[in-house]
Amino acid sequence: MDLGNAIKTLRTKQGMTQAQLAEKIGMSINAVSSLETGKAYPPKATVEKLCEAFGISAALFQLSVIDEGDFPEEKRVLYRAMLEPLKNELLDKNG
Repeated sequence: MDLGNAIKTLRTKQGMTQAQLAEKIGMSINAVSSLETGKAYPPKATVEKLCEAFGISAALFQLSVIDEGDFPEEKRVLYRAMLEPLKNELLDKNG
């Protein structure tokens, strides 16, 4: 999952609108939309605000961005067997 999709997924799992997230992190709705569509990449300070808004750690936020395609072909079986179920469980606990 790319960063924009991760932000959108976390936001929707928590029942937040883009406007609500924008207010929580001190950005405009257009800026949040740009993050979610991948047109903009958040600086570290914004990532910290996103983590606070979602009530998750930076480590969990980074975990939500990891995608199977980030791993070499021969390691993807391990990814699917271990990381994906863990990621889904962690995201479900925070949604």
